[in-house]
Amino acid sequence: MDLSRMTATARPRSPWESIDLGFALARTWFLPLWLCWWLTAAPLALAALVPLHRHPDLWLLLVWWCKPAFEALPLHWLSRALFGEQLALPAAARSLPRALPPRLWPQLLWRRIGMGRSFNMAVTLLEAPRGGARGQRLRVLRTGAAGWLTLVCVHLEAILWLSGLLLLAFLVPEGLPTPDLEAAIFDTGSAPYWIASLGMVLAMSVIAPCYVAAGFALYLGRRTELEAWDLELAFRRARATRRTGRLRPGSTAVLLLAVLLPASGTATTMTSDEAEARIEAVLAHPDFGGTREAQVWVYVGDDDAQPDEPRVQAQLPAWLIQALAEGMKWLLLIAAAVALALLALPLVRDLAAGRRQHSAPAEQPGAQVAPAEADAGPPPADLPAAVRRLLAAGDVRAALALLYREQLRHLRAAGVELPDSATEQDCLRAARRLGEPRRLAYLEQVVGAWQAVAYGHRPLEPAAVTALLQDQDTFAPAGGRG
Repeated sequence: MDLSRMTATARPRSPWESIDLGFALARTWFLPLWLCWWLTAAPLALAALVPLHRHPDLWLLLVWWCKPAFEALPLHWLSRALFGEQLALPAAARSLPRALPPRLWPQLLWRRIGMGRSFNMAVTLLEAPRGGARGQRLRVLRTGAAGWLTLVCVHLEAILWLSGLLLLAFLVPEGLPTPDLEAAIFDTGSAPYWIASLGMVLAMSVIAPCYVAAGFALYLGRRTELEAWDLELAFRRARATRRTGRLRPGSTAVLLLAVLLPASGTATTMTSDEAEARIEAVLAHPDFGGTREAQVWVYVGDDDAQPDEPRVQAQLPAWLIQALAEGMKWLLLIAAAVALALLALPLVRDLAAGRRQHSAPAEQPGAQVAPAEADAGPPPADLPAAVRRLLAAGDVRAALALLYREQLRHLRAAGVELPDSATEQDCLRAARRLGEPRRLAYLEQVVGAWQAVAYGHRPLEPAAVTALLQDQDTFAPAGGRG
């Protein structure tokens, strides 16, 4: 991704500020996001009406359960709009097969009830990690705020749906039959229940852009925090300004001071007399003082109550009634505590995972070569044949991974130390230190193709990989050619 094209400011944000940014993005692009949601939801909802027209409750359950599939296209559109590429609605519809996750059924089975679904969906769709790499990536990026976002959006859907039902009931003129709210909620075979079901789907469609955008903003916030996107952009701008000759001699020092001063912990001291004077000046403001009189009505009981009236004696002993009441109280408290524990368990698990990833220095996020290195076994005996077999099977990504790993082995054979956490840029910098321009040019071609396919999900013709394979033998060390 080109960070310089990002339309939002890349800076460290707290999780709640990132959620606020997501809601702002949803307000800005609400209509295209809402229409993208309906592009996926409407065909399924209409098709399900045929077999389930007598069962609106099952129809609503099906539409609600398939929400992860409906949220993929809005996330695809938003991930491009944030970097200056706003797809038209027909183009968004054509990109639906690419927008869906490679394996949709896990999102509709055990991952469907995950509290951090919006955040996890951004990682799954935009980075496409597989197997253990997905779990490792989520452990690095996870934030506990994603669970609270899901809880808040569920409540917003319920509030919006119930408000719509009450609005319909209140708008009916006096004298006309009003909608039966009880039937709209409980009678699954009635027309009001169908109206309520359609209202619930409409409420889900209204909240979905906010939910998707907030989860995406949480994902961007975590990557900005871990990968220092703001510093990278600042240094890029400084380098571009210096190249154009507009950077004054002292600007570099000012930039370094701006980066280093927030971490130095400097603060302005103040004497106690000055602090007391400031406090008194603030308290003297009318907002912090003044009195007012108010009249309230207080219920004091019925005037005609007769205290001397004989009371009806209870048929059960007083000690038994008290024991039963005490037992019921404790049963209700225990039931409430168990219910709260069951509801809070997913949130606590997400928060604990977020704290673990902050406290574990060994889990670093920068290993973008991990997809090419994680599954790497011993090098194939015949590299060109292995690459051509993968190309014949249509797996361009795996073929590029073989070429990429082969180049890493060549660099290490040349005496270059590359840790497992090295990124593509680390590998290129190491190749520059070797002082071999032709090998560096070839590695840049392989890295560019790998990043376009692995991270950008752009199609690459097999002929381009074949051309890279033909050039590969030129830079293989003696005895290392396939």
